[in-house]
This record gives sequence, structure tokens and C-alpha cells, in this order.
Amino acid sequence: MQTLASLGPTTISRCNRYSLASRNVDQTFLIDVAMPAAPLAPGQAVPVVYVLDGNVMFAMAAQAARMMQSGGDPLPPFLIVGVGYQYRRGGGPNWEYVGLRCRDYSPTSDPWMMAALRASPPPYGVPEDFQLGGAAAFLAFFNEELKPFIAANYAVEAGDQTPLGFSLGGLFALNTLFTAPGSFNRYIAGSPALAWDGRVMFDREAALAATAKDLSADLFLSVGGLEEDEDGGASTARVSNLAAMEAALRGRRYPSLRMTHHVFPDETHFSVMAATISRGIRTVFARPSDARTAAPDA
Repeated sequence: MQTLASLGPTTISRCNRYSLASRNVDQTFLIDVAMPAAPLAPGQAVPVVYVLDGNVMFAMAAQAARMMQSGGDPLPPFLIVGVGYQYRRGGGPNWEYVGLRCRDYSPTSDPWMMAALRASPPPYGVPEDFQLGGAAAFLAFFNEELKPFIAANYAVEAGDQTPLGFSLGGLFALNTLFTAPGSFNRYIAGSPALAWDGRVMFDREAALAATAKDLSADLFLSVGGLEEDEDGGASTARVSNLAAMEAALRGRRYPSLRMTHHVFPDETHFSVMAATISRGIRTVFARPSDARTAAPDA
């Protein structure tokens, strides 16, 4: 007769977890770090992929990257760093988590989202002094606190850093690309929330184009084919909005922008998340080619 014995909580091997209190954001962040598939040589410096929504996406991204690295995909070793939140209460994503990510990933306020957060059920409703539009402070946390923290504890290539963001995280990635492009050199923006605040990100892209002759970055854009009408039709319009953003960027003819735009057929906003992680990582770490810059593969 078999005896069932508990071995404790499930863990991911060769990962470390940290608690990092921020000066720029009044928040303590949960930072998870996954080593690459193969052991590194002593002092070997590697790139870093920062995964937003770490509470949800870190484990998925860490295991996907390791499988590709060990399975024949031409990927270099790199760290996967999850950036998440410590909840006041246990359990999975809730309104507290939704409010925090909306605050940190958003470039501006948005009347619809603010109303939705105000109406959220207790105990996860946002406080009276809650404000959206914290992307600038969150980016300062990245550049002034998180990157130095990772560099102090791991051998990393300071010039090879990637944000991997999905939905509002994708919006944050694009906002960073348009307002502080030198913060990273590779960008993965999955299903970005381009309807935010009256499509404000299109204004920021145009403002960049008015002054920039070049944009040096490796950018992956993606969306699920079923996302256009999932949350209210034209008010969301993730597929058509992303197509419009891709067309605007391609029309700038930036010499150093390497861009891929992919629509995953028959995927919804949530089912496309895993596909975005694996395809995005593979794409931005691939060597540049004429095919990558000539036309979208959607």
C-alpha cells in the first residue's frame, strides 16, 4: 500500500526570491530570479529579461525560456526576473493586485478604469488617494533600483535588458520605448492596452517621431486574433489598434528599429499569454534578418 507524504510547497528549481522596497514607488515588490537552463561559468555575464506581472507570468516565462534553451532553439543564456507584488491577503490575483498594476504600468489616468477600480468590491477597493499614471515612477524604480539590485547580485550585461509586458504591461513597454527608449534594447509588448486614455500612446509615438531620426530597438508586438471585440468592441479593439501602431512605426522608417508584429489566430486575451512569452523571447533574441524588418508576419 502506498503512503502519501507531503513534500511541502511546489517550487521552481534554481530560482531565488527577494523582497525589494522602492524609494520611487511607495511599494515593496516581489522579485523572482530564474537562472538559465545550463549552469553559467563563474563570472559569466548574461542578458536580463524582466517579466512584468510576475505573480502570474514569472513561472511560465522561466520554464518556457529554459525549455527553449535546452531544446535546440538558438537562445543565449539569460536571467528571467519576475517583478510582482506582495498581497495584503493570500490567494491569487485580486482587485488589490489589479489596482497596483494599473497604477504602475499606466502612463496617464483613464476615467473608465478609475471608475471600475473605485467600484471594486471590498476589501480590495483602491484607497481614496489612489492615482493612476505611475509609469514614470515605476520606470525610475526599474532604472535606479531594480537594475542595480540585479547587477549587484548577478553577473549581467548592462546593455542587454528586455522588458516583457502583457496587456497593461505591454502598454508600459511601449510607453518606455517612446519616452525613454535607451532604458532597454529589446522590447516585448503583448496585447498592449492601446485603447488606454483615448489612445494616448499614439500621441506619444507621434511626439517621439517629431524629434527622433532613429529608434534603436528590437521590438516584438503580438495580439490574439480573437481579442478585437472581447471587452466592448471598438473601445478595446486590440487587434486593429496594434495593427495601426505597427503601421505607424513602420512608416517612420527608423534605420535601427527591428520590429516583428504577429497575430496569433484563434487566441483570446488570456490564452495568448503563453504564446506571446515563447514567441517574443525567441524573436527578440534571434539575429536580425531582412525578413524581420521587411513586413509583419501576421
